[in-house]
Amino acid sequence: MQKDNLLDYIHNVFLVKKRVDETVARQNGLSPLDVHILTFINVHSDDRTAADMERKHLIKKNTISVHVDGLVRQGYLRRQFDAEDRRKVILSLTESGESVAAQCIKECGETCAKLREGLTQSDIDFIYRCFAIVNDNALTILRG
Repeated sequence: MQKDNLLDYIHNVFLVKKRVDETVARQNGLSPLDVHILTFINVHSDDRTAADMERKHLIKKNTISVHVDGLVRQGYLRRQFDAEDRRKVILSLTESGESVAAQCIKECGETCAKLREGLTQSDIDFIYRCFAIVNDNALTILRG
């Protein structure tokens, strides 16, 4: 039986993403998780609470809370209570937070372009369809 390399391939792509986060973090005096939080809030405009991050990325809420506290103190994030539910705290980016998130998104875009080198548009479309299924399966495994 031939070895299934899918997890190795995914791991290598994960390491590339991790390197981008680490580079942006180092350039801004932040941790990679700080950069991840800022980028998450930038990209997911409807999901901007610690609970949303916990649900979507399976990061412990207390870990997120510690990092959010630091990002608020450093001026990257703002907290505001939800008008309909005062128990719910909505996170938003300050100008500094937007700058870091934009930098990370730009770096990720450039890195994705490098990862797609040598592929046709048909190849790319096929990979995205396959990885959407793999992603759904991974989420089922993680939550199940």
